[in-house]
Amino acid sequence: MKRPFAKLIRCSDLANIGAFTLHPPAGRVERSEGRVEPELSNRTPRPEADRLSPRHRRTSTAARVSLILLVGVFGFLNRALCPPPLFANDFSGILRLNNGDHVQGHFAASRISEEETPAIVNWQNAEFATPFSFPFGSLASATFPPPSEINATQGQFALELLNGDRLFGNIVKMGDPLTVSLAGGETSKLPLAMVRQIFRWDDSRAVVFQGPGPRDDWESNGQFESWTDSTGTLETSAAMATIFRDLQLPKLASIELDIAWEGKPNFVIAVGVDPDSAEHTWADAFHIEVWDDDIVAVWEDGSLAGVESIAKLKDLGNRLQVTLKIDQVKRRVMIESMRGETLTQYTLPIKTPRVAQTGIYFRNIDGVLRIRSLQVLHATDLSSKPGTPTKASQTSDETPDESGVGVSVHLSDGESFQGSWMGIKEDQWLFSVGEEERLVAADQIMVMDFLHAASKNPPEELSTIDQLQIRTFDGMRLSGRLERIDDQSLHVVAAATQTKVAIPTSSIDTIDFQSSQPLVPSQRGLMRLELDGTRLHGRLLDAEPDSQPTALRFETSGAAPVVMRPNIEGKLTLRPKVETTKSATELRIERLQKIRQAAQKQNNLQRAAVRRAPVQQAKKPGIWNVFSKVFDPKENAKAIAGRPIYLKTGEVIPGRVISIDENEVTFESGMTQKTKLPREQIRAIHLSSIGSEPVIDTQERERLLTVPRNRKNSPPTHLLIADNGDMMRCRLVSLTKENAEVESRLETITIPRKVISKIIWLKPPIDTDESTKATGEEADEELGNKKADVDSDKLTVQGKLLDGNRLSLVPESVINQTMIGENFFLGPIRLPLANCEELYLGKRDDLDNPDDPHAIWQLVNAPEPIIGDSGGGDDSMAGTRSPLVGQKAPDFKLKTLDGEPFRIADQTGRTLVLDFWATWCGPCMQAMPVIEDAVAEFDPEQVRLVAVNLQESADDVRNTLDRIGVSPEVVLDIDGVAAGRYQANAIPQTVVIDAEGTVTRVFVGGGSKLGEQLADAIRETLGEPAKQN
Repeated sequence: MKRPFAKLIRCSDLANIGAFTLHPPAGRVERSEGRVEPELSNRTPRPEADRLSPRHRRTSTAARVSLILLVGVFGFLNRALCPPPLFANDFSGILRLNNGDHVQGHFAASRISEEETPAIVNWQNAEFATPFSFPFGSLASATFPPPSEINATQGQFALELLNGDRLFGNIVKMGDPLTVSLAGGETSKLPLAMVRQIFRWDDSRAVVFQGPGPRDDWESNGQFESWTDSTGTLETSAAMATIFRDLQLPKLASIELDIAWEGKPNFVIAVGVDPDSAEHTWADAFHIEVWDDDIVAVWEDGSLAGVESIAKLKDLGNRLQVTLKIDQVKRRVMIESMRGETLTQYTLPIKTPRVAQTGIYFRNIDGVLRIRSLQVLHATDLSSKPGTPTKASQTSDETPDESGVGVSVHLSDGESFQGSWMGIKEDQWLFSVGEEERLVAADQIMVMDFLHAASKNPPEELSTIDQLQIRTFDGMRLSGRLERIDDQSLHVVAAATQTKVAIPTSSIDTIDFQSSQPLVPSQRGLMRLELDGTRLHGRLLDAEPDSQPTALRFETSGAAPVVMRPNIEGKLTLRPKVETTKSATELRIERLQKIRQAAQKQNNLQRAAVRRAPVQQAKKPGIWNVFSKVFDPKENAKAIAGRPIYLKTGEVIPGRVISIDENEVTFESGMTQKTKLPREQIRAIHLSSIGSEPVIDTQERERLLTVPRNRKNSPPTHLLIADNGDMMRCRLVSLTKENAEVESRLETITIPRKVISKIIWLKPPIDTDESTKATGEEADEELGNKKADVDSDKLTVQGKLLDGNRLSLVPESVINQTMIGENFFLGPIRLPLANCEELYLGKRDDLDNPDDPHAIWQLVNAPEPIIGDSGGGDDSMAGTRSPLVGQKAPDFKLKTLDGEPFRIADQTGRTLVLDFWATWCGPCMQAMPVIEDAVAEFDPEQVRLVAVNLQESADDVRNTLDRIGVSPEVVLDIDGVAAGRYQANAIPQTVVIDAEGTVTRVFVGGGSKLGEQLADAIRETLGEPAKQN
């Protein structure tokens, strides 16, 4: 249910929302009302290491770039002040498109011409030989991982501009333009009308906190280890993982927050929590939550709660970047975008000031949450409103050098006033306040808001040129027109001054693209390419033979084709489902289009619609047309006829098996001209489509896959599945058109081929000794290694066909959407894309393919029983130490010596004694009469003895029992499955099970006391009193 939003909600109204939980004031833990925030001027400067995390000790981009920006001396200053950064490809970022696609990589050389339509931006992905060429209008944003260290930004003040830009430096002279001194001491000019605010920076010393910093500096009440810190980012994927920290938040705080997520986000961010009780105070603090499809701001106080939507999730992509300006004492909050746009603001009408807390709290409820950046500064009183402007301020826009400009000034001692800024005298600023003039030392200025900026709130307009805003890791924000890109820098014409600036790509955090002609490439009817950090929609194009470096060319909508490298690894879905939800950029474009339509109507503008001429594929001369005719898509449909032949390397070939001899499998397939394969390359073959996949319970499969002790040297190699679902493990000798010849238990059996549905090659036992290791497993590894060696410098593609079959090849060309290439085992093959569901690009570990339907058919050696200790001592704990005691007795189904079925689950209602034994075990032979005598003391209707023989023939068992003169009821554990379930690794082992099917005792070994201990255990199980000696 969608939740309504209101700036002010009474708690009585919250019940109607249905999903809002109130936390009463009594639950709040507050600090003393007497706490006073120390003034900035009296505050002892904190060591820089306490304020700045290690990642903020890198050379300041803002300082370097701002000088170039405003001075305009590009060549010399760029060499002097911008030392060469690391290469761009060391900072692999993510470029996002307007349609929601994204691609990992870095910028490639690009030159943007004002005459070129559309402007093209090149982006290089490491898995493609050529860069992508995207139209500027199709781009939404680019983000890059933070470097390990960033130095503090230099400058006495930070200048916030109306377009959201931020520069750093010193104020030299008041006037229009404003004269500022940036890095290097050079003076530059900045139009006064663009300045929104100037605030104290002090070479970053004004920053209260910069982070997030190392994980170990944070605290958590749950799943702390699930948080990781990598290159300055805190990240967790654990549900309900929390983390909090004391940031020393001032009462009036400005908090720049940058978080990202993967999947559907669900988190809580609380600002102003008690660091000593974060888990109990976050609900009373201002916090940001996810409600359905919205990011919302919530603040509760007693009977009041303020709830306001910040943004729709679909408008954000996967990242939230905002500035929170919070007055905790008066319960006021203002939330701005990084461009200075007010997203929301509200005030709770409390009557009594509240206590300001100093901590921040994060809780990840679900998904992946990343804390990319967190900066805390001092803010001004959010309730201050411009009063009646002075005469000077009324004319400040016309003659600011003479009459000053209207400002609202906040000093470090807490005082604030409004007036006109008249000028600068040495290190003091001159203001006209009413009829008086006032001089204020520059180092006392904390924040100065320009009143002309407060009165300007222009409606959203369409730009006539393509622009972007660049945000660097050290805090600078710069808007402008992209001019060109080289290996190390983005060259931009700054919007504020129309001067050129070069920004090192290694210093860029985020870029937002704003196009005058935004494009949203359609995804409908296109393939979807998924690589590490990349998702793109496009088409796989035809490619001539001998194309280099590979024959795979991929074309995204509106961009030039790119060629895949041999090292590419990923998946290409040929017919993906199209997402119906609109991306953030699509919604923004719709809004801007409405503005454009209104402007056209108002100005009677007639703009011709851009029409694209239909693209027709040019006919190619020579051998290309010959290939096109040979590989007609209509003819390719015939290539998939047949039943699947599964190879051990993962390929699945549709075809028909003709015969099998001791060495080879003879077959025919429309996919390949090859007709013979070695037997050791086969995983399974399907001979008939009549039989369905057999339904087999766990116990039966376990029995089929367990190799008895006496067959370890000659385990079964094949599993035959009949049309009626019957199964038989054996060794396949041969297969003809009429019959299959198999060996089972030293017998050769002939089976009519027509009754066989499938033949599966069983995987050899995984725990076989190295000296007797089955050759089948070695053959698997050898095949995989051989294939990898051959194709190490080539791109391997595995196609998943619509019927589930798979086929791999090294593509040499793509003709009429049919991939033609070489398979290492099958030779030349062709793969029609029309018959494929997905293409897997790059090498795959086929031997461990999770989609392999035959992966479960792995043989396991039965446990080798050993002779147990003699036991039988006076230990009062005898028979109670096994982990089976107190558990439900494991079920098994065996046959008795007479061929009758026996099952544990059918024995409830009386006590059951199991004696695990073997004829070759001396202690077993000694213990058997003792066990038989102990059980004979009780009524046969109450107690039943069953001797479980381990992995021996019925004849051997009968001969042994006749020799020793005992006749217990015997069941045959031919495969050792029952022994494995009862952990009978040492014999004799005697198990007592009560009438409800619960294990009460497990005795391992024999000994003189076994009979007495067993009888006592049976009495206790029956609830009878112990026998008195």
